[in-house]
Amino acid sequence: MQLPKIDYPIYEVQLLSQSNPIRFRPFLVKEQKIMLMAVEANDVDNTLKAIKQVIGNCVLDPINVDDLPLADIETLFINLRARSMGEILNLYFKCTNKVGSVGLEVSCNMVIEVPVDLLKVPQINGNISKKIMLSDTVGLMMKYPSLNSIKQLIDVGGSEVDSVINVMASCIETIYDGDNVYETKDSTAEEVLAFIENLPGDKFELLENFVTNLPKSRFESKQTCPKCKYEHNFVLEGLSDFFI
Repeated sequence: MQLPKIDYPIYEVQLLSQSNPIRFRPFLVKEQKIMLMAVEANDVDNTLKAIKQVIGNCVLDPINVDDLPLADIETLFINLRARSMGEILNLYFKCTNKVGSVGLEVSCNMVIEVPVDLLKVPQINGNISKKIMLSDTVGLMMKYPSLNSIKQLIDVGGSEVDSVINVMASCIETIYDGDNVYETKDSTAEEVLAFIENLPGDKFELLENFVTNLPKSRFESKQTCPKCKYEHNFVLEGLSDFFI
């Protein structure tokens, strides 16, 4: 016996890397199950896999999820969640402000509700320049890191410093001088890393500034504890903070 199917609405969202809006459907129970399993696993690798699979299932236009900039992945996922589970996400935090007499301080522990309108979460740094000049003739054309590049960095591992330099390397698309353009895809990872490690300190800071100021979704809200009157500044930033 063929059971009835429920129609679902189609939505659109504009991404940084796309000239036209991308169509998507809300996620269904099968996608919600994928997300819940990733939450239970509680590790970055499973979270990235779940996000990739859910977006791949729900987007109705041909796109390569692996190559999408992380900023676009964030926008897509936040819009998916809003259209699938409701635009308002209510979060709850305990007030950690210390109250009481000197030497007898205890945490306030009042539970504070913070409503987040997912469809109004702004994306910051959307106009950051991708062009970095290292000298009068030598420069870089940068790109935003993709889900695939971040996945590769996780697989490689290493120290925090190594991770930052690896992110920088993954963001360099071309290196050019007065006569030539060198595409990093034609070089080995070791060659690109060596190029970065041989930069003067002030030029390295230019790459560091680019990585620090990459486009990302950021929600910020000031909430006053109704019990102790302490003002908290709640911040959600980046993909992991919205995967809740």
